[in-house]
Amino acid sequence: MIRKNRDVFDVIKTEIDLLKKSGCDTPSLDCRLLLAHVLQKKHTVYTHENISVTDDELKKFKELIIDRSFGKPVSRIINERSFWNREFQLNEETLDPRQDSEILISAVLKYYSNELEKLEILDLGAGSGCLGLSLLEELKSSRVSFLDISKKCLEIIKINASQYNLDNRSEYFQLDWNTKGWDSFLLNYRNGSKFDIILSNPPYIPTNEINFLQKEVKEFDPLIALDGGFDGLCAYKTIFPRLKNLSNQNAKVFIEIGKGQEAMVIQI
Repeated sequence: MIRKNRDVFDVIKTEIDLLKKSGCDTPSLDCRLLLAHVLQKKHTVYTHENISVTDDELKKFKELIIDRSFGKPVSRIINERSFWNREFQLNEETLDPRQDSEILISAVLKYYSNELEKLEILDLGAGSGCLGLSLLEELKSSRVSFLDISKKCLEIIKINASQYNLDNRSEYFQLDWNTKGWDSFLLNYRNGSKFDIILSNPPYIPTNEINFLQKEVKEFDPLIALDGGFDGLCAYKTIFPRLKNLSNQNAKVFIEIGKGQEAMVIQI
């Protein structure tokens, strides 16, 4: 295949206009990210950078732009999302991590700053594993147990753990927290060893609000990771009664909640 040297802006200018017309908020950035993906570059390309590209690569790039113009998020197109300064692989059953969730990592590290402290961490509803794996990168002597109902989520967590050499401090459990006795099963498997940190980003959006979410969320994130039941609190009502059984004496729980839910969650 013949490679031609081209200016990035010349390659993407038409596609930028297409994304603008489709209502995309970040057309230039999205074009550069997708072009970098096609060219197998680890980082985005820059507007006035000179690149070497084939006609087949240009064709593939234009196909991805079409997907983006129909509302598919860049992270879903390339199956990857940046979180806590690291890249995490995604699949169709993982929630697309948002930057807002990084506050959970910051909160944990405010209490646990000694990277040599040996902590047992439970990541409930782990999805891509971005929360637990980000903590493992910061807390070098800790271990994480990843729990998710989805086999495909656990498979992607294993991939993400392996790429950062964290698999030797990770264990994986396919369990449904709606099933009676799941917490006892987990502890029995661990010979009664409980947790110092429990963190989770559970589904917390009320069912009747799902249809009002952004298209990129409601059409491409798994419903099971969004729908918190009629009041958005079903996951909390299920998880909270099990926390005492799972926690060591001085354990701390870090859990994401929806806007305006704080008072209701505290009452559970």
